[in-house]
Amino acid sequence: MSILDYLAKYTIPYKGLKDGSHEFEFTADSKFFEHFQFENDFQGDVSVKATLLKKTLVMTLDLEIAGEIQVNCDRCLDCFPYQVEGASTLYIKFGDTHEELDDDVVVVPESENEIKIAQYIYELILLSFPINFIHPDDEDGFSTCNEEMIEKLNEHSEKEETDPRWSELKKLIDNK
Repeated sequence: MSILDYLAKYTIPYKGLKDGSHEFEFTADSKFFEHFQFENDFQGDVSVKATLLKKTLVMTLDLEIAGEIQVNCDRCLDCFPYQVEGASTLYIKFGDTHEELDDDVVVVPESENEIKIAQYIYELILLSFPINFIHPDDEDGFSTCNEEMIEKLNEHSEKEETDPRWSELKKLIDNK
């Protein structure tokens, strides 16, 4: 199955729908993530609820995601499940050509009868990620990272030596 064939299931056909609210359900699974280039190969399932509010001149697409993805900890490199949650709104206007006016406003040609949302789902998932993936702390506030790996990192990390000139300058600040 080609990429376009697989991603075709992440399409909302809006022509023929009556004005009003319409709900659609999708799942972003491991196969979904294979179709996007990223440094990580994500494994997991993310449920996507798409609510299309169809009106004559403009449509509103609300996307909500919730699920779990296996990620690598940036500190100890072990894999752990990360809970993904997020929501966004996309405004769809009709015009002559396809263009993105803003991050959340897209123009689609009036001749089209569907909107492909796979890219928007992928971007929403990425935007829900933190800057770094770090194992969460346990209920007592202790790190759940791989202790063996943390010990090795501490062994091989350079010990920061304080330059004696900074010590002298610090004395000046402390004495004011």
